[in-house]
Amino acid sequence: MILFKSRNLDELQLRKRGDIFKHGLFSLMGLLLVNALLYSWGIEWASGKWAELTIILFTVVLCSIEFICYDIYPMLEKRQKLAIYFLGVYGVVSILAGIYDFQTLNTKIIVDGKIVSSALAIVYGIMFITVFLVYIIKSRYNKRHENDE
Repeated sequence: MILFKSRNLDELQLRKRGDIFKHGLFSLMGLLLVNALLYSWGIEWASGKWAELTIILFTVVLCSIEFICYDIYPMLEKRQKLAIYFLGVYGVVSILAGIYDFQTLNTKIIVDGKIVSSALAIVYGIMFITVFLVYIIKSRYNKRHENDE
């Protein structure tokens, strides 16, 4: 079973895929540099390793959205579609779990100058739902403009 077997991409698509990975790398490096500078100045905006996880997930979401916009998928389209739908469901569950935590624990978004994990769970859910919504919008756009070539 080949998980990452991709369809044959032409030269332009391969170049765009490389550009997407380059954008992701530079975004990740820039955000991690800003995070390290904040830490060196004594500013910790999320407790533990949540800050780095947030930066990595944001970069993955950024690259995923760009892949969807250019119709370049790292996996077969059926598996990619399944993964994106799973992200949408996970995003909704993450938002609901974060809201439930806020309701039951009566905590604030920022405690001791740091964003709490429940608020970050809601942010992760919003990021994942964004990928799902971009995929739905792009799918409808492609169906509407299927015969425009």
